[in-house]
Amino acid sequence: MPVVPQTIIGKLEFYEEHLPVWSKDPAAIGLTPVQLVELANRTSAARAAYDAAHAARSAAKASTLSQAQSIDAMHDLGGDLIKTIRTFAETNDDPAVFVLAEIPAPAPPTPAGPPEQPTELAANFLLPFGIGLSWKGSVAQGAYFGIWRRLDGENEFTLVATSKEKSFDDQTLPAGAASVSYYISAHRESFTVNGSALSIQIGANGNMSLSMAA
Repeated sequence: MPVVPQTIIGKLEFYEEHLPVWSKDPAAIGLTPVQLVELANRTSAARAAYDAAHAARSAAKASTLSQAQSIDAMHDLGGDLIKTIRTFAETNDDPAVFVLAEIPAPAPPTPAGPPEQPTELAANFLLPFGIGLSWKGSVAQGAYFGIWRRLDGENEFTLVATSKEKSFDDQTLPAGAASVSYYISAHRESFTVNGSALSIQIGANGNMSLSMAA
């Protein structure tokens, strides 16, 4: 194990603590007064350099914090002014404002494209008589869902509701219906994407049996 600590402050404090001890009787430990005077001078210089470095680090930390605060304050106001310029240009329908301000005009919005296909359509029986539907999908960028139903004896599906939720309770199911089929469509702007269908057989006692239909 080293006699002298290996850290900067450890070395400095070691010699600061031992100088008075060694100076009591240098000859008794094999040293000379001249050696100890030189060590004292170097220790004093080391302490001065250490304190100066510590002060410089503290000052640098304070300067860095001050810099960050100043930059943030500048950017907060500058960002507000850029918003004002853009609002002024859009209000006056004048693209030249962006040229004069030397800032880019907002990029035209990118079309969102078709919505995600609804998946995992599921159903459960609602008392006294109805069907609860749930599915997975996304309503990002203005998407929404259409709930389509076809009763026993009907040839076409009919849109019964639209929703931004991923569930729907069909309480308008006619009493005594023997079967019903559903599918969920996803819509965004002019795009429509259909999900798979779910067919439900309803027994006289209200029991259901489910089957996926293409």
